[in-house]
Amino acid sequence: MTLWATSIVAAATILAGVGLLLGLRHSTWRDLDDIAAQRVSYVSSLVEHGQLRGLIPSTGGEADVVQVLDASGRVLASSDSEVRPGSRSGFPHPLPPGLLDGRPMTLHNLAGIGDGGDFRVRAQPVQVDGRPATIVAAVSLAQPERTLSSLLTALAIGIPVLIALVAWTISVTTRRTLRPVETLRRQATDISATDLHRRLDLPASQDEIHALAVTLNDMLARLDAASAAQSRFVADAAHELRSPLTAIRAQLEVLAGYPDPERDPLVAAALLEDTERLNDLVEDLLALARSEDPAPRRPHTVVDLDEVVLAEVRRQHGLTDTGIDARGVSAGRVRGDAEALRRVVRNLLDNARRHAAHQVRVALTERGGTVELTVSDDGAGIPPADRARVFERFTRLDEARSREAGGSGLGLAIVGRIVTTHGGTVHADEDPSPEDGGLGGARLVIRLPSADQPD
Repeated sequence: MTLWATSIVAAATILAGVGLLLGLRHSTWRDLDDIAAQRVSYVSSLVEHGQLRGLIPSTGGEADVVQVLDASGRVLASSDSEVRPGSRSGFPHPLPPGLLDGRPMTLHNLAGIGDGGDFRVRAQPVQVDGRPATIVAAVSLAQPERTLSSLLTALAIGIPVLIALVAWTISVTTRRTLRPVETLRRQATDISATDLHRRLDLPASQDEIHALAVTLNDMLARLDAASAAQSRFVADAAHELRSPLTAIRAQLEVLAGYPDPERDPLVAAALLEDTERLNDLVEDLLALARSEDPAPRRPHTVVDLDEVVLAEVRRQHGLTDTGIDARGVSAGRVRGDAEALRRVVRNLLDNARRHAAHQVRVALTERGGTVELTVSDDGAGIPPADRARVFERFTRLDEARSREAGGSGLGLAIVGRIVTTHGGTVHADEDPSPEDGGLGGARLVIRLPSADQPD
């Protein structure tokens, strides 16, 4: 990074130096051309008014020369007192064509003009006493070239020194600036999966590096929470699996050690019940794992959610004596995974049926671009403090009753995960009392984007 920044500064400095030299040279030449043009205009005025003499009054610097030349290149008048009329001029004869067109030019090594050397020259054709002549004005480049040479020498010495100074400054500043980054990198390297509770030290400066450290600490906090949740999940899953397995093993040991033709059918029925409970738990664990898998899922299609709800209601009628009122189900179309949405509805109905005293009510409406599914029961309801917690894994508000009823504590967690991945929301609240037209128990509400809404 330091080398890259230094290279940029060096290139910019060199370009700036070259630009300064070229700009100064252009400006100087333009000024000299203006001086030469003024001298030509002055002499042209003398010619026009018939005031031209052999010695042209000097109005420029000592090194500047103006001459009037005849067609053969001899001097008719000059600003140099040492040049006599009729003598050969120090300007080349014939003059370069560009000069006669009015364009200024640089002529080199004019030994017979002034002190010699290089000059910026302008020329203008005129008529003197009816004969063709040429006014030639030359402005010396000696002093401007010495100035430019001195500037070039200063830049040749100063630019490397300036680049070295800037490189040193950048290096020191970069090391000082990146020192907190190196500290953060070293601390992050020391943090492993077993100590995600550790945090990075925040730099004292309130800058982008401080913001980076805060972001990294927030990420570590999320990873720590996820790791803790994963550990709790593994422990809870192991505990849940151990209970039916222990019951099955105990009953198998009794069956093997004490055969009894009268009791064996009862033991087999109990084993089948525990096996079904174990199978349901494994299915729930698999469904939860799939819902949290970031890998691509099945493509979403338009699903008639009302048909899914009514199909699951018919299925539930064959499993329980609890009444299920589905008269509030109207048309509702969403976009999603049909199998996943079917599991959402099934888990909601299973949960409501498990906790209902006598009745479950299902309603489905679509309005304002949102499809709302509501499942209510007339059970004990959910305390306000637990309404968010019921969507966590292995949450049972009534541990003994839920286990006895066969609940694994994963049903609503699966619902929450699937609904979230479909861009919806789910929450629990209290259903209105029977006097207000409700059932008075728990009410679970799901809202999903309508399939008729534009993407």
